[in-house]
Amino acid sequence: MELTAETVKAKALELGADVVGIASGAVLDQFPPDPSLPQTPSSISDHDNKSVIVLARKFAWGLTRVPKADQNKLYTAQLELQGLEELAYDLVIFLEDHGYPAITVPAVHTMWEMRQGLYGPLSLRHAAVEAGLGTLGLNLQLLTPRYGPRVMLMGVLTCAPLEPDQPMHEALCKGPECGRCLLTCPGDAALHWNIDKEKCSPHAWPYGWQYLTNHIKDLMTAGSFDEKWALVKGKATFELWQSMLQGVGVNSGCTRCLEVCPVGEDYELFLKEAQEEIPEATPEKQARLQAMRDAEEAGDLGPSFAASRRWIGAYPALRVIP
Repeated sequence: MELTAETVKAKALELGADVVGIASGAVLDQFPPDPSLPQTPSSISDHDNKSVIVLARKFAWGLTRVPKADQNKLYTAQLELQGLEELAYDLVIFLEDHGYPAITVPAVHTMWEMRQGLYGPLSLRHAAVEAGLGTLGLNLQLLTPRYGPRVMLMGVLTCAPLEPDQPMHEALCKGPECGRCLLTCPGDAALHWNIDKEKCSPHAWPYGWQYLTNHIKDLMTAGSFDEKWALVKGKATFELWQSMLQGVGVNSGCTRCLEVCPVGEDYELFLKEAQEEIPEATPEKQARLQAMRDAEEAGDLGPSFAASRRWIGAYPALRVIP
């Protein structure tokens, strides 16, 4: 069988992907999200960086109808991630069976240099936009036409010369006109076309890096042996131990901004009934969102828009701004 972009994408769908696209490695090298710390295919591999296959699986709708991030919800998300990882590896084997070496790009791997923001060696959100899967939203989450932001991503790098897909032109996000991601965020991390990852991370990964380092700090600064031992035997250690078994709460966590986003065909069908009301909205958040709306009406898209304009798409406000 001749290996083409279409055969690779058909195989990915056969293996269980819900959405798949292909981005040019050279384009991702040319346009890193942060040029000072380039997350590029060439920083991962000098040889197998020609094409980046971006795989997406939708979140279970039952998961996104439950607002509380309890163990049932975290475990379901972890199972979805594991399935996606296996899918990506099976696609690697498919490519190599056709003579093209390949390597996976995990969704949750974190570079040491970027640990405070928990960013990996390749931004799969930006790669997904280049691969035609969607556009970025107000808090820079990926939005897709069918599932909105309710997808989990994995990548596969390969030397196969696959024809890349074309990015979407029109922005899917309405920005501050909607702003539901900002109103719901428990960490108040959603910004004006940006996100504060340090505020987001403790919620997105409740038993992740920050939880671990804070627990160790508490152990080191506790006074007596009895106080230290009480911490060792306490809930924090238990949650960390439990998370080590499956990654629950380390690779999975808060998904509130994904749940309330009205973008996607699935929102009206499965989520609106459960997510239309946003209990986390406060007068302070409403005021901050209104300030963004007022700024955009005056022609100010905020300090971060220009850096992400390529991946946001043709945003409606741009049509009325000189």
